[in-house]
Amino acid sequence: MAGNSWWILAVALAGGSISAALPARAAEAPQKIRFAYASRSNIVAPKHIAQSRGYFKAEGLEVEMIQMNPRLSATAIINGDVTYADAFTSTFRGMMQGFPIKLVMVHQKKGPYFLIARPEIKDIQQLKGKRLGVATLRGSDHLIADELMLAKGFNPAAVQPIVIGDASMRYQAMIGGIIDVVAVATPQDLMLRQKGFTVFAGPPEVGVPGSGVFTAEKFLRENPAAVVKTLRALLRAHQYILDNRGETIQAMMKWLPQSLEVASHSYDIEMRALTRDGLMTDGEIDTLIAKLGEKKRPMDEVRDFSLLRQVLKEFDGGK
Repeated sequence: MAGNSWWILAVALAGGSISAALPARAAEAPQKIRFAYASRSNIVAPKHIAQSRGYFKAEGLEVEMIQMNPRLSATAIINGDVTYADAFTSTFRGMMQGFPIKLVMVHQKKGPYFLIARPEIKDIQQLKGKRLGVATLRGSDHLIADELMLAKGFNPAAVQPIVIGDASMRYQAMIGGIIDVVAVATPQDLMLRQKGFTVFAGPPEVGVPGSGVFTAEKFLRENPAAVVKTLRALLRAHQYILDNRGETIQAMMKWLPQSLEVASHSYDIEMRALTRDGLMTDGEIDTLIAKLGEKKRPMDEVRDFSLLRQVLKEFDGGK
């Protein structure tokens, strides 16, 4: 399928897109980039902050954000339909299967998920035969649900996984009684707690990264300056979020309907889990590869933090 028509299909599958074009700089036309994001949740905060604070604009970037099924992200990157994707587990798996993609930044090393069941389920052993709602089979939330169940002495093979969709859809499925148990991060965890749902465990001891920045090797090779600009804007957003709790909470409430209580909880659980430097050690990546059960690839084919380290050096130098 042609790149442009594929992108239109991806948007249709995601239920729409959020466009945020920035005005051109006086001296040059802005460079257009597209981010594919997996879920309409607070983890998208670094991109929203980089947008609303003008960090992307200052770098001469015009950004479009497209919500997309995580399983489509790797193909969309390779086709050039999007520039970057943040869905970690699905994109990482695509990379491990040979897609020419690189991890260039990590937002969270461990997604702060919670295992939550319907109010009438009070003992974790009651989950036997129940329906587990997941975004995608063997995606991040599914893997972490299994980890949390195992940590509580329950065999995850005893539940029936059902693909529901992103966090907001899984939340609605819980409210509607379509599923019995789910692994969700903020703000959905607190929203379910407030309605009397049972929290069995969380966040995970190990888990998997909640979000990252992946791009095609070809784009990385041919457009290093654009990648540097993107990473610089996102790192500035990380620093702003970590250093400005109140302002970030107010910003979160603008792009995702939530109460002050929910946004504050989300900040304290999820935003404080952001990495300040965006890095992940090779040992941590090796652990992730083993956890996902994928064939091992040379580390240089998996991650490239060289441009990120260049930006960090700039920051350290006060530039």
